[in-house]
Amino acid sequence: MNSPNLKPKIGIVSGVGPLAGSYVLAKVFEHAATVYGAVEDCEYPDVIFVSHGIEGVDNIGTLSDAFEKEIVSMVKQAEAQGATIIGIACNTAHAYLDKIKNKPKTILVNLIDTVAYKASKHNVKYLLLTSNGSKQQKLYHPYLKKYGVNFVETSEEMQDALDSTIGLVMAHKLDEAGRVIERVLSEAETKGSRAIIAGCTELPIAINHCKNKSNTKIIDSSQVLAECLVKSYYQQLNPGGER
Repeated sequence: MNSPNLKPKIGIVSGVGPLAGSYVLAKVFEHAATVYGAVEDCEYPDVIFVSHGIEGVDNIGTLSDAFEKEIVSMVKQAEAQGATIIGIACNTAHAYLDKIKNKPKTILVNLIDTVAYKASKHNVKYLLLTSNGSKQQKLYHPYLKKYGVNFVETSEEMQDALDSTIGLVMAHKLDEAGRVIERVLSEAETKGSRAIIAGCTELPIAINHCKNKSNTKIIDSSQVLAECLVKSYYQQLNPGGER
């Protein structure tokens, strides 16, 4: 067992938008309980949650100098507070991943790489759902190619609906967001898509508010991030342990 001073800490960078980060936080505690058997308060991971609104960050994931500066700053803030495993609860923000210089022993999760790897475990063709910013930057493309994942992108009309969904989640209009994303999933099924990558951390929140649940297989980027953070935490807490 590590000494208290060396106990690992999870850092979650949120605020882009904040509901997505809080969703990841909830999934961290859920995964710690259901998979790692956490019951008592001391058995759950220590978490540092940094949520800071960034001027100019919108529902379509527009990139900007301010976006880059604040993402880098928030990661540094989490690390300065003792985070040893850090995840950014925003797919689009990973456009700045190579700008972040963390300490050698700090784990900075590459969410998009982790999601692509998870998707590769199933031999299906995915419909890739992201913010418009992520789509324009083709953030997922090299990682999906790296792992041999078969995927298609959204139509222009479908992308408009996704961007609307993201904005509704950011505005906490969750039932309305659920109705919009439900139409997207229904259209995807009609066109033969039986699996999707929810490559924006607002989208799983909307999907959870669908009244009619789809049978489509969903790779939830927020869930994937939470699982990776928790696994890394317990590996640091108990090096060499079986999990």
